[in-house]
Amino acid sequence: MLISIPFQIITVVGKTTFLKVLSGELPFNSGTREVGDTIVMGVYDQLGLRLDEQEQKELTVLDFVIQKVQASQKEGGELMAQDEARRLLQQFEFPKRRWIERVSMLSGGEKRRLQLLEVISKRPNFLIMDEPSCDMDLNTLAALEEYLNAFNGVVITVSHDRSFADRCSDHLFVFQGDGVIKDFPGTLSEYASVLVGLENDKILQQQSENGDGSLQEEKIDYKEAKAKRNEQRNTLRRAKKDMANLENAMEKLKAKATKLQKEIEGSSEAGWTVLADLTEKLNGVNDEIEEKEMLWLEAAEEVEQLNEVDL
Repeated sequence: MLISIPFQIITVVGKTTFLKVLSGELPFNSGTREVGDTIVMGVYDQLGLRLDEQEQKELTVLDFVIQKVQASQKEGGELMAQDEARRLLQQFEFPKRRWIERVSMLSGGEKRRLQLLEVISKRPNFLIMDEPSCDMDLNTLAALEEYLNAFNGVVITVSHDRSFADRCSDHLFVFQGDGVIKDFPGTLSEYASVLVGLENDKILQQQSENGDGSLQEEKIDYKEAKAKRNEQRNTLRRAKKDMANLENAMEKLKAKATKLQKEIEGSSEAGWTVLADLTEKLNGVNDEIEEKEMLWLEAAEEVEQLNEVDL
C-alpha cells in the first residue's frame, strides 16, 4: 500500500480537508500518516499558481515550465529541461504563440492549465487533485483525461463533474459522515445505481414485513436481477481497464516498431545477418501489435454490448 492513513477523527469534515490531511498540509487529531520512501507526491489544489505579481511579469510561460522541470529533474541539463517543457506544453494543448507570453498576461483558465503543468513536471507517482476540471477548456480536459488514463500510479481526486469522475476513476471513497468513509470499487454512476438498488431493497423489505406475501417471488426475482447487474458492472469495468492497458501497450509497441523500421532502413550496408535479425524482431513486434489489437476489439465489443444494457 503506497500511503496508509488510519486516522479516526478530522475536526473539519470535508473533501478538500481530507486531501490536505492526505498531502500533509493539515494535521489530524489522531492516528498516523505513513509515506513510502519512493512516493513522489503531486498536489493540484484550488489555490492557483504560487507566483507573486513581479514573478508573473518577469517569467514567460516556457521559462516557467522549464524552471519547474529543472527543479524536479535528477539528471540532465538545461537542453533536456527545455525539451521536456516543450513536450508538456504540447501535450496539454498550450498554443505555441502563448509560450513566449508573460504569465501575467494569461487568462484564468490558462493559469490553471499552467498550474497543472507545474504539478505534472514533478513526475509524481501519487497524484492528488482537487476539482481538476474546474476552469478547464475541453481540449485541456481531454488531454488531462488521456494523461490520467495512462498514469502509472495512484490518483485521488475530488470532482463534482460526474462524467469526468466516471472516465478517470474506478474507485470511490464515500464520505458518510461522523468520520465514516466507505470504500466502493466502481464509478460514480455505478454507485448511484447501487443507491437506487438499496432503496428498492428497503421498499420491498417494508412491504414484506407488512404481510404482503405476493411480493416474495418479486423480491427473489429482483435480487437475482440485481446480482446479474452487479456481475455485468464488474465485467464492464474490467473490459474498460483491459482496453486502456492494451492501448498503452500498443502505443509502446508501435514506437518500438517505428524504431526498428528506421534501423532496418539505415542498415543496408551492415550485412545480411544484421538485416535479418532486425527484420525478425520487427515481425515479432508487429505480431504482438496484431494480437493486442484483436484483444482490444474483443474488449471493445464487450463494452459496447454492456453499454446497451441498463445497469
